[in-house]
Amino acid sequence: MTVTSAAIRWTDPSRALCFGFPLTLSPFMARLAEIIGFLSSIGEVAEPPRAPADVAVTGIASDRDAGPGEMAWLSSKHAQRDPARMSGFRGALLLAPTDVATADSPSAAIVRCRRPKLAFTRVVNEFFPKLLESVWPKQGGAPIASDASIGEGANLAAGVVIGPQVTLGARVSIGPNTCVAHCRIGANVTIGANCSIGLPGFGYEKDDEGRWWRFPHIGTVVIEDGVEIGSNTCIDRGALGETRIGAGAKIDNLVHIAHNVVVGKNAVVIANSMIGGSAIIGDGVWVAPSVSIMNQVAVGENTTLGMGAVVLKSVDANAVMVGNPARPLEKKAKS
Repeated sequence: MTVTSAAIRWTDPSRALCFGFPLTLSPFMARLAEIIGFLSSIGEVAEPPRAPADVAVTGIASDRDAGPGEMAWLSSKHAQRDPARMSGFRGALLLAPTDVATADSPSAAIVRCRRPKLAFTRVVNEFFPKLLESVWPKQGGAPIASDASIGEGANLAAGVVIGPQVTLGARVSIGPNTCVAHCRIGANVTIGANCSIGLPGFGYEKDDEGRWWRFPHIGTVVIEDGVEIGSNTCIDRGALGETRIGAGAKIDNLVHIAHNVVVGKNAVVIANSMIGGSAIIGDGVWVAPSVSIMNQVAVGENTTLGMGAVVLKSVDANAVMVGNPARPLEKKAKS
């Protein structure tokens, strides 16, 4: 971590100055030519910069706080509102929008990108992956059931409990005080603190005398590769089958996913959302904060559910739904 008077920001410790003391530079330092080549390969470079190809990038920061050796990005909105944010940039590399005029900088390389924020994100993932890792301190061995299988490079924080019928893939990271049971977790999955994964859900049947009897929840949870799950989130095991979170899905903090739910690939479920039992969320769906989805409802792929929507009926693909009960968003024609 590098501390300055302007901000506290993370840099790769192998490339940083730490409280004024230089650390050994990594042989994997990213240079401008490498970054441009990578961005070109994914179709993000709109206009190459006129700058030396050996410019070195050693860390990341916001555009306002970037200093020597650091990379940042700038949105079109901020560049239009405040042109000085571009002309005053003091870092090594700025990923800038295409719809705002740029001037050559004597101290920085400015690369025009189709989607600067995405380009910045992809560069960090490609060249600075260690900045995205959560490495928990080891404080004794975690309680692990005898039939659990732990993949190579798993990172289990203090207080983690690994219950029965668990398989963890390679490089799984689990935060403090999280309990995992009855689940298969793929590779490169990140789970936050204080989560409950694979414990029984809420299911009861009433008899003639009004007494409630717990319905058996004996299924599993399947979490596919590359899923990220925030803290204080609960994902119930299937009742008689499985609850499944598709590859690349992102689950925020404080989310409840009930038994037998399917969350599609690359879907996003944001804080305070509740997904009822056996609901199906298609690939690429965006579930905004505080959405409630009724049990056994299906939401088609690439649909957006607006903040606080209450979804009581199934929804077609590519829809935008808002309100309580949720209904299609209709824009009023201008008079």
